[in-house]
Amino acid sequence: MVTTLELPEDRRGKILVLAEDLLQNLGYELVDLEFSQSDEGSILRLFIDKEGGVSLDDCTHVSRMFGALLDVEDPIAGRYNLEISSPGLNRRLRKFHDFKTRIGETVKIKLLKPLDGRRRFKGVLKKVEDEPLMLTLEIDGEEFIVPLDESARCNLVYKFGS
Repeated sequence: MVTTLELPEDRRGKILVLAEDLLQNLGYELVDLEFSQSDEGSILRLFIDKEGGVSLDDCTHVSRMFGALLDVEDPIAGRYNLEISSPGLNRRLRKFHDFKTRIGETVKIKLLKPLDGRRRFKGVLKKVEDEPLMLTLEIDGEEFIVPLDESARCNLVYKFGS
Protein backbone atom coordinates (compact mmCIF):
# COMPACT_ATOMS: atom_id res chain seq x y z
CA MET A 1 0.00 0.00 0.00
CA VAL A 2 1.24 3.50 -0.88
CA THR A 3 0.45 6.49 1.30
CA THR A 4 1.03 10.02 0.02
CA LEU A 5 2.93 12.09 2.55
CA GLU A 6 3.15 15.83 2.90
CA LEU A 7 6.64 17.21 3.14
CA PRO A 8 7.10 20.22 5.42
CA GLU A 9 6.44 23.32 3.29
CA ASP A 10 10.03 24.58 3.52
CA ARG A 11 11.43 21.24 2.30
CA ARG A 12 8.82 20.87 -0.44
CA GLY A 13 9.56 24.43 -1.55
CA LYS A 14 13.30 23.76 -1.65
CA ILE A 15 12.81 20.57 -3.69
CA LEU A 16 10.48 22.40 -6.09
CA VAL A 17 13.00 25.20 -6.65
CA LEU A 18 15.85 22.71 -7.17
CA ALA A 19 13.78 20.59 -9.56
CA GLU A 20 12.31 23.46 -11.57
CA ASP A 21 15.71 25.17 -11.99
CA LEU A 22 17.47 21.98 -13.08
CA LEU A 23 14.68 20.80 -15.36
CA GLN A 24 14.37 24.17 -17.06
CA ASN A 25 18.10 24.15 -17.78
CA LEU A 26 17.80 20.62 -19.20
CA GLY A 27 14.77 21.51 -21.38
CA TYR A 28 12.06 19.78 -19.32
CA GLU A 29 8.99 20.91 -17.42
CA LEU A 30 8.16 19.79 -13.88
CA VAL A 31 4.56 18.60 -14.04
CA ASP A 32 4.14 17.25 -10.52
CA LEU A 33 6.02 16.19 -7.41
CA GLU A 34 4.89 13.52 -4.94
CA PHE A 35 6.40 12.16 -1.76
CA SER A 36 4.94 8.86 -0.59
CA GLN A 37 5.53 5.95 1.75
CA SER A 38 5.18 2.31 0.74
CA ASP A 39 6.17 -1.01 2.28
CA GLU A 40 9.54 -0.65 0.53
CA GLY A 41 10.26 2.82 1.97
CA SER A 42 9.85 6.49 1.05
CA ILE A 43 9.62 7.60 -2.57
CA LEU A 44 10.22 11.04 -4.07
CA ARG A 45 8.56 11.00 -7.49
CA LEU A 46 8.92 13.71 -10.14
CA PHE A 47 6.70 13.80 -13.20
CA ILE A 48 8.41 15.54 -16.11
CA ASP A 49 7.43 16.50 -19.64
CA LYS A 50 8.90 18.14 -22.73
CA GLU A 51 7.80 19.00 -26.23
CA GLY A 52 7.24 15.70 -28.05
CA GLY A 53 6.97 13.63 -24.86
CA VAL A 54 9.36 11.94 -22.46
CA SER A 55 11.37 8.77 -23.15
CA LEU A 56 12.99 6.28 -20.80
CA ASP A 57 16.35 7.86 -21.68
CA ASP A 58 14.98 11.26 -20.58
CA CYS A 59 13.87 9.82 -17.23
CA THR A 60 17.26 8.14 -16.72
CA HIS A 61 19.14 11.34 -17.56
CA VAL A 62 17.02 13.48 -15.21
CA SER A 63 17.29 10.84 -12.46
CA ARG A 64 21.09 10.94 -12.59
CA MET A 65 21.28 14.73 -12.69
CA PHE A 66 18.63 15.39 -10.04
CA GLY A 67 19.87 12.54 -7.83
CA ALA A 68 23.35 14.09 -7.77
CA LEU A 69 21.87 17.49 -6.92
CA LEU A 70 19.79 16.00 -4.09
CA ASP A 71 22.90 14.27 -2.71
CA VAL A 72 24.62 17.66 -2.46
CA GLU A 73 21.64 19.72 -1.21
CA ASP A 74 20.15 16.97 1.03
CA PRO A 75 16.63 18.47 1.44
CA ILE A 76 15.01 15.26 2.76
CA ALA A 77 15.95 13.63 6.04
CA GLY A 78 16.35 9.87 5.94
CA ARG A 79 16.41 7.38 3.10
CA TYR A 80 14.16 7.52 0.06
CA ASN A 81 14.05 6.36 -3.53
CA LEU A 82 13.95 8.85 -6.40
CA GLU A 83 11.64 8.05 -9.31
CA ILE A 84 11.33 10.09 -12.50
CA SER A 85 8.31 9.50 -14.71
CA SER A 86 6.27 10.97 -17.53
CA PRO A 87 2.90 12.38 -16.45
CA GLY A 88 1.02 9.74 -18.46
CA LEU A 89 -2.08 10.00 -20.58
CA ASN A 90 -4.35 11.01 -17.69
CA ARG A 91 -1.87 13.55 -16.37
CA ARG A 92 -2.67 15.67 -13.36
CA LEU A 93 -3.23 19.36 -13.98
CA ARG A 94 -2.13 21.82 -11.28
CA LYS A 95 -0.92 25.14 -12.64
CA PHE A 96 -2.71 27.84 -14.58
CA HIS A 97 -0.50 27.06 -17.59
CA ASP A 98 -1.54 23.37 -17.43
CA PHE A 99 -5.20 24.33 -17.70
CA LYS A 100 -4.71 27.09 -20.28
CA THR A 101 -3.03 24.67 -22.70
CA ARG A 102 -5.80 22.07 -22.26
CA ILE A 103 -8.87 24.14 -23.13
CA GLY A 104 -11.21 22.02 -25.25
CA GLU A 105 -10.11 18.77 -23.63
CA THR A 106 -12.03 16.61 -21.16
CA VAL A 107 -11.03 16.82 -17.50
CA LYS A 108 -12.08 15.08 -14.33
CA ILE A 109 -12.16 17.02 -11.04
CA LYS A 110 -12.46 15.77 -7.48
CA LEU A 111 -13.13 18.35 -4.76
CA LEU A 112 -12.77 17.82 -1.01
CA LYS A 113 -15.78 20.03 -0.28
CA PRO A 114 -18.99 19.61 -2.29
CA LEU A 115 -20.08 22.28 -4.75
CA ASP A 116 -23.82 22.34 -5.43
CA GLY A 117 -24.07 18.94 -3.73
CA ARG A 118 -21.38 17.21 -5.75
CA ARG A 119 -17.64 16.64 -5.41
CA ARG A 120 -16.88 15.06 -8.79
CA PHE A 121 -17.10 16.78 -12.15
CA LYS A 122 -16.20 15.49 -15.61
CA GLY A 123 -16.56 17.68 -18.66
CA VAL A 124 -14.93 19.71 -21.40
CA LEU A 125 -12.69 22.52 -20.16
CA LYS A 126 -14.06 25.71 -21.73
CA LYS A 127 -12.34 28.50 -19.81
CA VAL A 128 -9.78 29.07 -17.05
CA GLU A 129 -9.26 32.09 -14.81
CA ASP A 130 -6.30 32.69 -12.53
CA GLU A 131 -6.20 33.93 -8.92
CA PRO A 132 -8.25 32.29 -7.70
CA LEU A 133 -8.08 29.36 -10.10
CA MET A 134 -11.56 28.87 -11.60
CA LEU A 135 -12.50 26.44 -14.36
CA THR A 136 -15.54 26.59 -16.58
CA LEU A 137 -16.64 23.10 -17.65
CA GLU A 138 -19.30 22.05 -20.10
CA ILE A 139 -21.12 18.99 -18.81
CA ASP A 140 -24.05 17.62 -20.85
CA GLY A 141 -24.58 21.00 -22.53
CA GLU A 142 -24.58 22.94 -19.26
CA GLU A 143 -21.74 25.14 -18.00
CA PHE A 144 -20.37 24.80 -14.47
CA ILE A 145 -17.86 27.14 -12.81
CA VAL A 146 -15.64 25.13 -10.48
CA PRO A 147 -13.19 26.85 -8.10
CA LEU A 148 -10.01 24.86 -7.48
CA ASP A 149 -8.12 25.06 -4.22
CA GLU A 150 -4.91 23.28 -3.26
CA SER A 151 -6.78 20.14 -2.20
CA ALA A 152 -8.65 19.59 -5.47
CA ARG A 153 -7.43 17.00 -7.96
CA CYS A 154 -7.85 17.52 -11.67
CA ASN A 155 -6.75 15.08 -14.35
CA LEU A 156 -7.02 14.91 -18.10
CA VAL A 157 -9.33 12.22 -19.44
CA TYR A 158 -7.60 10.56 -22.37
CA LYS A 159 -9.87 9.45 -25.18
CA PHE A 160 -8.52 6.39 -26.95
CA GLY A 161 -8.66 6.52 -30.70
CA SER A 162 -8.29 10.31 -30.84
